[in-house]
Amino acid sequence: MITKPFGSRQTVNPSRSWSSGASLALGLLTVAWPLAWAPAWAYPVAFAGAVTALAAAFTGWRHGPALAVAAAIAAAAFTRAGAPVLAAEGVFILAYLILAEAPPGLGRPAKWLRHQIRLGVAGLIATGAVLAALALHQPNAAWLSLAGLTAAVVAYLIALPRRRA
Repeated sequence: MITKPFGSRQTVNPSRSWSSGASLALGLLTVAWPLAWAPAWAYPVAFAGAVTALAAAFTGWRHGPALAVAAAIAAAAFTRAGAPVLAAEGVFILAYLILAEAPPGLGRPAKWLRHQIRLGVAGLIATGAVLAALALHQPNAAWLSLAGLTAAVVAYLIALPRRRA
């Protein structure tokens, strides 16, 4: 534990500060990423999302990351961005939500991050499947929707924690 300067009795856990900093950086990236392709009304929504990400990182507000992601999705939903940009946004959202849920007082962050790999792999599988399907240029095909849904289900099953006997 590190004591804050100027005689404050409040302590900061260095292992929690790494996850808060990384979470804040990913949260701000998640909110700002779609702005280059977004309409003007999305900027206040993104600003509200950035404020929420800041509040979540500095105060430990549990619902803050979900609200920041909601703002990012609202801003991205009406962009003129292509599928790769939106796929990257989805990966940023996944990484932000994983890091935002890092347990406080984490003594060994590398071990905890290794346990989160299956979530990241599941997200990348779903992202790759959707991008591959969209590359076929057949947006009206029913099988394309079925393939996307199947990829999402497979990614969910990969990410689902295994029950221990």
